[in-house]
Amino acid sequence: MIRRLAIAFAAAFMAVFLCLPAAAQNICADRADVVQRLWDRWQEAQVTVAMIADGRLLEIFVSETGSWTAVISDPGGRSCVASAGKNWTVFDAPKVPKKGT
Repeated sequence: MIRRLAIAFAAAFMAVFLCLPAAAQNICADRADVVQRLWDRWQEAQVTVAMIADGRLLEIFVSETGSWTAVISDPGGRSCVASAGKNWTVFDAPKVPKKGT
């Protein structure tokens, strides 16, 4: 399960930092308001969170239908939508090959 989350986080990290749409960068509000809006509009709930090197949090919200939103929250409680999409999928972690294979 932890490996699944790690892979999901890595995919989300890449999506957030390699594919930042300009419009999504300007959607910011109080964290509680962002979380409530994600639930009210798309039934997205937080599935993972990670600390970014500068002290902010990267949060991923996902719905049962596969829509997802990446949110970056600062220590002061301000959250900004970094990216969003559809077809969120979690893969099993690949098995580490045995030595000599």
